[in-house]
Parts: sequence; structure tokens; C-alpha cells
Amino acid sequence: MVYCGKPSKGCSNCRERKIRCDQREPGCGQCEKRHQTCPGYRNLVDLMFRDESSHVIKKAKARARKKGNLIVEPSTPSGSEGRLSATPEPRGKPSIAIVVPSTPAPTSPADSEAWGFDDSLLMSPESGSWPITPPAMALYNIPPVCQEHGFAFFFSRFVTAHETACHQKFDFVREVWKPSRTKRERQVDSVLASLTAVGLMGMASLQRRSDLMDAARKSYGVALGLTKDALKDPTEAVKDSTMLSILILGVFEMMAESPARVRTVTAFQEHVNGAAALARIRGPAQFQTRAGRRMFSMLCQRVVISCAMKDMPMPQPLKELWHEMAKTLEPENPTRHLMPLVWQVLQLRHNIKNHILTDSEIIIEQLLSIECGLEKLANNMSPSWQYRQFKVTRHHDAVFEGYCHLYPSLHHANIWNCIRTTRILILETILSQISEDFSSFTPRLNSSRYIEEYNLARRKLKRLVYDICASVPQHLGLMDPVDGSIGSQDEDDASARITTVEVRETPSPPTSPSTRSCDSSSISPSEPRRHLTGLTILDVTKARDEEDEAERYMLLVSATSTVVWPLYLVGMSTACTEEMKHWAVGRLRMVTMETGIKQADALAGLVADEGVGAVDWIDPALEQQQAMGGDALLLSPDMIPHGHDAWGGGGGGGLYGLGLSPLQVPMEYMGDEFGVGGGDMIWV
Repeated sequence: MVYCGKPSKGCSNCRERKIRCDQREPGCGQCEKRHQTCPGYRNLVDLMFRDESSHVIKKAKARARKKGNLIVEPSTPSGSEGRLSATPEPRGKPSIAIVVPSTPAPTSPADSEAWGFDDSLLMSPESGSWPITPPAMALYNIPPVCQEHGFAFFFSRFVTAHETACHQKFDFVREVWKPSRTKRERQVDSVLASLTAVGLMGMASLQRRSDLMDAARKSYGVALGLTKDALKDPTEAVKDSTMLSILILGVFEMMAESPARVRTVTAFQEHVNGAAALARIRGPAQFQTRAGRRMFSMLCQRVVISCAMKDMPMPQPLKELWHEMAKTLEPENPTRHLMPLVWQVLQLRHNIKNHILTDSEIIIEQLLSIECGLEKLANNMSPSWQYRQFKVTRHHDAVFEGYCHLYPSLHHANIWNCIRTTRILILETILSQISEDFSSFTPRLNSSRYIEEYNLARRKLKRLVYDICASVPQHLGLMDPVDGSIGSQDEDDASARITTVEVRETPSPPTSPSTRSCDSSSISPSEPRRHLTGLTILDVTKARDEEDEAERYMLLVSATSTVVWPLYLVGMSTACTEEMKHWAVGRLRMVTMETGIKQADALAGLVADEGVGAVDWIDPALEQQQAMGGDALLLSPDMIPHGHDAWGGGGGGGLYGLGLSPLQVPMEYMGDEFGVGGGDMIWV
């Protein structure tokens, strides 16, 4: 510690202007006169004694450079390469201070002290199968303690964390990389720099510290440079450690909080493209190790997200590699059949978005085909993948409508919810396509058949959202894996646990006033209800513009909890009731409180702002008759006359000519064929 003399007591504004500060509270008079916010006053005790350790180390290194005739080469980002960084440094300034030795690394303790090495530094992998560190990256200006904190944070959140906390799990990292304690290898490699960058980014985001954010960006820049150097070497490029570095850098791009989210999305996509290209180079040989298979699976998940962002189909080379890897999976693993169905969704989305497919009937038939495949996959799960159903004996806030599921593991629950969320997107698209066609001036669909498909899709959709809600307690870590009992927030209080009763048959979704159509009693014949759409394969975000779409994509991608996306999808679904939406918002905010995942809270706000879907559900005839005093009629397919003019098809003067949907049409437009008076409503 060094005594620095008596410091100035004034605020920083007055010190900068070199004027006298009256030191008033809460702000000085000089700042008040200039209509400025006074920054406050410094802690004088901290200023009188200052830690000069870093300054002494810097001087020691300067002497060592002078003595060893070292050359300093700052790294300046080029215009072509800097684009990959989510947070590039200003032009003209070196992004990272790197010390380049002209002589080999020290071999003795005396040499180590002369070079200024610190024993607390985390060391790079040992020689052999681990990545080779170029001498240009031997040192970089991140304090050792800061690097250790970033390293520890990454391991706590992405390696050793419980599976309820994170789906971007790198628990295989020890099979690919390990830090070395050999003094000769005290260098920073691409894996260490990348995981340190992600760890520091996470800490900076939680603690709102700009110094940690700067350190994270510097570590990211070092990792990026080292990874590029590795890719130039054919031997280093195909190593697992290089792929691991790229995947970890992708996590950094997911977490980067940039005002321009479109740029962040672009950086994320470029990392995914680079990893996909590397996977093609690595070929089937990468599947020989468990870590290689895990990394490829993680890559495929990101490629699916990237393809959805860009409206692109799954690349054919990755499909071929996936089929090679699928040979190593167990026969009963549903992922073998799930991924090809997801590729079909991406291909159909691409064809519709690019106007390759325009016929609504063909589009709906392809959607129905994919839905049939997904439903068959769910119905044919092997016994080892089945879940148990429980009913709680008393109320618990985390259990919706009293029912919950217990899966063999969180991995099983995630696969089940992946199937459900994909089906929800498909079913919402089917509802949207049928409704849009029926509401058009010249509908092309056969009413008899597609009214049945419409109602069937509504029933399936309601079942799926309830099943996702039933999976949430286990995702939140509240269920006992043995007896299915539900725990409270106080884990030490055993008496606070709620017992459950196993249910052998699948319970039907409860029918309550909230499950009926919203505000049905207030509907008048002159105001037919508008069909609100949920998230579909064509609109996964329901964003206002490109920037908002990028923001929502990155919120969903960067949320590390496995339950965030299913809850968000449920809350945005047309099957979501007011109570279900309120419950989903509460669970998302609980995720934020329990894990610190801010994305969950932001998504909860989006769900809370979304309206509840105005869609009639199972047995709409009875519900509407009760709600409207018995003056409603269920229109079933066998009631539709088969004549050409039944729906007003002659000359454009009937229902479609008026622009009204045959699903919701005032009776006065239906004619005498139905035997009902004008002013009543028909509900399908």
C-alpha cells in the first residue's frame, strides 16, 4: 500500500473544471448552477491508500521486455475479420494488448519471476492432443483474478449446473480440454479464452459491471484470434478443441447485449455457419467420441434456429452427417425420427416464404402429414420414455389445474416438450391457414373436410398446452423423482411437501368458465369475432419489425432454461386461457427470480401483453347455447348443403362476397335453408 497524500474532496465535475466545490448534499452548488447531475463524492479513506500491485507488475514487465529485447505487436482488427465480433472495438485502437516474446518461454523459476508470471493464472492444456497456442497469444491484459472468476462462472453455469438450469450444457468439456499446471505451458489457448469470455459476460450481465464487460470482450477477441489461427492449420482445425471453442464463442454471441440486435443475430449466424463448415470437414470421424457426438448435436440445434431466422432449409451435408451419427443412437431414442420431421418443417416454411408453395390445400396437406408423423412418434414412445401422471392433494402455485407429469429425467421431458412445441406450431399454422382461406373472397378448401380438421386441430392444441403445463413442476426442480411429491420453496421443511396421487388415465383438460371462448356473452350478431392467431411456423415471434424480431429471437435463444420456450409458446397460443396465461407469466418470472435469467422476465412481459385467443373449443354448441341464451346453432359438415349456392357461391353475392367467414356468420345471411331467424349466430 502506498500513501498518496491528501486527496481533493470535490466532485469529479468540479475537479475537472478546477474550481472550488462546496460539497453540499446531495449535490454541490456548482453542478446545480450548470443544471448538471452531481456525480457525488469519493471515499477519502480509499483514496489515501492505494493498491499499486498492478502498477509494480507493469513496471516489472516493462523492465523484462527491455532486458529481453521483446517486441510488442498490438492486434488491430481488420475490416473483414472484425465483423464476427458482436462488440467490436473502435477503429484505430488495438483491441487486445498482446506481448510477443522473441525467445522461448522460461524454463526455470528465476526466469519465470523475471517474466512476471503469476502462479494463480489458469494454465492452458498440456501438449499432445490439446490445442497448440501460438506464441503471439502468450499473455493478454486480463487480471488473473478476473480470469479465474470468469472460468469459475462458466463451469458453475454451463458445466456442473443442474439440468434444470441450463440446456447449453458443456458437461463434456473435460473430455476435450483440461487446464494444465505445467509452468512451461502457461499460455492462453482458444478454449480457455472463450470460456473465460462467456463467464465474464455472464458475471457482467448479472452485476452490471462495465469493467467485467470490457474484460469479456478482450477475452473474446483473443479467443477469436486463436480460433482463426487454429482453423488455418489443417491438423488443429479438425480437433475437438477447435469445435468446442467455436461453440462456446457462439454462446457469447447469444449473450451479447448489443443495442443493434440485428448485428448480434448476424454474428450468431456467422458463428453457426463457421461451425457447420467445420463439421463437414471433420466428417463422420467426429462421431467416434461421446464429446464429438454431443458437440454435433448441439451444433444441429443451433443450425435449426439459424435456418428459422433466415427462412432457409436444413443444409443437406448436415442431414447426411446426422444420419451417420443417428446410427450410434439407441433404437428407441425418439430423436432419430424427430430431427427429420423438424427438417420437413424448415423446408415447408422455406417453400411458403419464397412462394414456391402457394396453394393453401397443398400447404395444409403437408402440414397435416408432418403433424401425423409427430403424433405417431409421441404415441409410439418406448416404455422407458413414458411419463407418469399425478394429481396434487392440495393447491400449489406451480401446478396448473392440479395435474403434473413425472419423467424419467429432464432429458426425457425436454424431448417430449420439443415434440409438443413443434406440434403446437404446426397446429396453429393449420388453424391459421384454414381460417384465412375460409375468410377469403374465393375460398378453395372443401368446407366439409376442413371444418373437421379445424375442430380436430383445436382439440389437439388444447391437450398439448395442458401437457406442457403439467411438465413445468419437474422442470423447476419441484418434484420428487421417487414419489412425485411437490416441494415448497423451503427445502428444509419436509412437512411443507405436498403429496400426490398417481393417475392411471390421461385426464381431460378441465372445462371451466375460463376455458370457454373469451367474452362470449358479449358478442353481438353485428360483430363476428376475429380469429386471433398464435405462433406459427411462418411467424415464430409475432414481432413488429426486423429489430423486434431479432430481439425476440435472441431472447429465446439466449435463455438457458429449458422451460422458457415451452412456457412462452403456451402463453402465446390461441389455446391459452386467461388463467393459463397468468400462470405461465408467473412461472417465467419465477425462473428469473430463481436463476437470474433475465430473458425469462422479458418474455413474461411479452406474454402478458398478448391478448387471449378468441377461439371456441371442444363442444362449442353447448357452451355457446349456454352463453347466448340458447339461440346458437352448431354448424356441422353434414348440415352444409351440397349445392353450388349453399355458401353464396353464385356471382360473389353470398357469404364470401360479403367477406364473412363461414365459421362465424350472422344468421340473417344464411337464408331459410337452415330454418333459423335473422340475427342469430352460427358457431362451428
